[in-house]
Amino acid sequence: MYESTVPLSRGPTLRTDFGCLYAPGVQVAFDEQIFALQKYGGISRMFVDLARQFLSEPSLGVNLLPLNAPVINRPVLDDDLTRTRMAVSDAHHEYYSLLRYLIRIRPRRGNDIVHNTFYLPHGLVRYPGAKRVVTVHDMIPERMPTTRRRLDFLTLKQRYVMSADHIICVSEATRDDMLDVYGTVSAPISVIHHGVDTRFAPHAPPLSEVPSNYVLFVGNRDQYKNGRELMQAFAAIASVDPDLSLLFVGGGPFTSEERDFLRGLGIADRTQQTSLSDEDMPSAYANATAFVFPSSFEGFGMPVLEAMASGCPTILAQATSLPEIGGEAAVYFSPGDVEELADKMTLVIKDRTLRENLRFKGLERASHFTWAHAAKQTAEAYRSTL
Repeated sequence: MYESTVPLSRGPTLRTDFGCLYAPGVQVAFDEQIFALQKYGGISRMFVDLARQFLSEPSLGVNLLPLNAPVINRPVLDDDLTRTRMAVSDAHHEYYSLLRYLIRIRPRRGNDIVHNTFYLPHGLVRYPGAKRVVTVHDMIPERMPTTRRRLDFLTLKQRYVMSADHIICVSEATRDDMLDVYGTVSAPISVIHHGVDTRFAPHAPPLSEVPSNYVLFVGNRDQYKNGRELMQAFAAIASVDPDLSLLFVGGGPFTSEERDFLRGLGIADRTQQTSLSDEDMPSAYANATAFVFPSSFEGFGMPVLEAMASGCPTILAQATSLPEIGGEAAVYFSPGDVEELADKMTLVIKDRTLRENLRFKGLERASHFTWAHAAKQTAEAYRSTL
């Protein structure tokens, strides 16, 4: 992290066109890219959590300017503080919010910093005169081109990085990947880890719609997420505990190929997929026998923090950012090694003392990842940029 000796910018009180008065400080604009594009998702959630800290903690010295924009992002719309202070309205449809973003002219006003929320070409010409801060979340599209989604082909992430005045990477692994792919960059780089929402905590009540004894997987299952490897490992240990189930949360219903695969493994009747609300996720983690995250590539890995903060014993692939986040609070296996994963699952499931030890270490580890700390480091990055 770059320590700042630069004082906050000083000047007259700024009245925005939303009508809010802001005391002197760093005038920061989030652009609305990600809020116009993403209804739910990790990137938008990060910016909403940072916004909530900046808006509720004046001591951070960040004056977050309103967007005055229609958006589709539910986290920013559903939170009273961010919806009101960021001046967002419900666009109801992504085409409308994106069109408004592309055609509107951003007023030339006294922004010190623009923190770009995504990498669309249009964002490179906004906010003239402001210093640019860019967050790099992962290098998966560059490292694994076959995983690219439609938007990945439309973005100019490298140009954002090369023109930035300050770059924030969400993990050391992401920073190392970025430098390996892009080479030398001119801007200072800060590594700032995510925080974990305080609603993830142990002792959340169990959910009636899920099994009472289960191994938990969260998120998409395909490609580098290695959901099928977990299915195979669970089939290999099924006899260890006949009452144990395998629960997949999110990622959409099983495909016909996945259902055939589960039947072939003989575990179709012990495997369930469901979608849960954000409010129910703490219960899903807190009541799991173990959480398994077999992904072979992560820029950060938020489910890891959520599981540990919920007191759930955690088993992770020894890959990219996951050891950086899990530290000594998790059990690790080689990514893609089904036999080793099965062995580690057996170890955790059978050893109650180990599970309690992992719970204790996980809670302690997760306590160091807070959005208050992330916001403080981000504010320092803004000041050092000026």
